[in-house]
Amino acid sequence: MNVSEDELEQRLRALFSDERLGVEAASDAAPAIVAGARRRRQRRKVLISASGAVCALAVVSGGLAVVKFQAATGTADLTASSLTVTDVSPSSSASPKDSVGAPAPGPQTQEPPASVGAPASAPRKSHAPVPPPPRSTPAKVTKGPLLTADGLGNVKLGMTEQQLTDQGLTLTPVKESAGCTYYDVAGDGVPAATAVVSGDEGVVVVKPDGAAHTPEGVGAGSAKEDVTAAYPDTATSSDGLVAPTGDGAYHFTLTDDGSVSSVDVRATNQTCAA
Repeated sequence: MNVSEDELEQRLRALFSDERLGVEAASDAAPAIVAGARRRRQRRKVLISASGAVCALAVVSGGLAVVKFQAATGTADLTASSLTVTDVSPSSSASPKDSVGAPAPGPQTQEPPASVGAPASAPRKSHAPVPPPPRSTPAKVTKGPLLTADGLGNVKLGMTEQQLTDQGLTLTPVKESAGCTYYDVAGDGVPAATAVVSGDEGVVVVKPDGAAHTPEGVGAGSAKEDVTAAYPDTATSSDGLVAPTGDGAYHFTLTDDGSVSSVDVRATNQTCAA
């Protein structure tokens, strides 16, 4: 029950004037009691106002926490300015419920920043040409006898017919052409071969019968690329490839598919064989 100050003062005066109490109250007792009651009432109002401010602060803190959580998850962008709190003063008689302003508007959904959820840019593909794999080292040919830059076995470029027979070799004439004689050569230390002998220059061509190979491992079965790889100065001739070496040159005859079918060695500047 609420009692006004005037009514309270009248009751207190009536009580103090009652002779049955047997105690004479001081002349300023009533005003002191009224002042004390007023102070208690003011403290009560202050406490009520303070509790309202605490509630408002809790609402603001909760709103800020929601803003931080939503900003971290990228779901919405809500600023603290969307929450409004009414000024609370100790003299206000409003209840804690009324000390908080109108309900804050619902969170405003905004477009997320471009950096949130945006797909990472795909790496650019390089269009630089891919170099071909290095060509494997060709296998060296070792089939047949060894044909060197100066001849085959005991038959050497520049030897005369007499020198050949002095070594016990058998020379069987095959044909003559342009002052040169073609011999089939046989004997110890000489594989079957054909030797072309010039009357002025001696042996100018030595061609093994069948497969043979050079010291660089090029011979029957080698590819054209293997010849040019082993002999960078290789040139093309009417019947194949010519690779200079020493005082002569290797002549490689090619098949239709470009592989080597046979090889012979020839002296430089001879006129017996084209």
